Amino acid sequence: MKQEEDAFDETNARVRKYKLSYDEYEEGKSQQDLLGKMIGDRDLPGVKRLIVGCWNYESESCQELVNGMVADKEKFAYIEGLFWGDIDQEEAEISWIEQADLSPLLDSMPKLTDLKIKGTNGLSIGQKPRPSLKSLEIISGGLNAGVLADILASDFPNLEKLLLYVGVEDYGFDGTIEEFEPLFSKERFPKLRYLGLVNAEEQNEVVRLFLRSDILPQLETMDISAGVLTDAGGQLLLDEADKIKHLKYIDMGYNYLTEEMREKLAGLPVDVNVSDAQDIDDEYDEYGGFPLITE
Repeated sequence: MKQEEDAFDETNARVRKYKLSYDEYEEGKSQQDLLGKMIGDRDLPGVKRLIVGCWNYESESCQELVNGMVADKEKFAYIEGLFWGDIDQEEAEISWIEQADLSPLLDSMPKLTDLKIKGTNGLSIGQKPRPSLKSLEIISGGLNAGVLADILASDFPNLEKLLLYVGVEDYGFDGTIEEFEPLFSKERFPKLRYLGLVNAEEQNEVVRLFLRSDILPQLETMDISAGVLTDAGGQLLLDEADKIKHLKYIDMGYNYLTEEMREKLAGLPVDVNVSDAQDIDDEYDEYGGFPLITE
């Protein structure tokens, strides 16, 4: 199974995570104190990849922290990777994370190549060109239409990886799978090699988007993991095997495939991950199951 290198591995000296612990929050520490941790760290100038964790424990927007960082933007102008919202489930469910307009902060990081965001409540990334960005990942239990609109209205000419978690209506997803179709375009993303639309109830329909797109021939990785992928979606891949034989990897981890279908897919001339199979329950849910990440 192919393992992708973690750009935000905290064992790397050039990676640093800043957060408020629960004890600090109980002591009355605020987002201003978290900002002080960053700015007061004498090692900050050597940090290339910045991880921002929990900023409070009461589902409070991070706008104050964003504003403070923008006010001191020269201290963050060299950042190449940003993971915003690296918050554990014990600290807050993903649906409780309150984001903000990150666009001014992203504007202040001209060298930013890797952007990873967890949680989409109140999130905006702006609608503008970001030519330095090579990787964009947004993790959510429900991707709202505003975030998708920002992505569609922006220009990422050098993007090599795009990974979006769709989620469910109860936790913020307010669109349709068809609305993602403009992302499957080689004209929009001429350098894209990794495309993932994951964590969807209609994961089989995501497979259809891949197979009828003009971007598929240039991809190396198809990520259709973490959703309700059933044998119907697996059969689509088998029927169109010629269209996917050039791929280096297909990630279908966490799926609703039968053992028989997993065996057939493992026979494709592509490295595939069909691990973590779930049991279908048609009586419990209209799709027969749930995506990996919701609440």
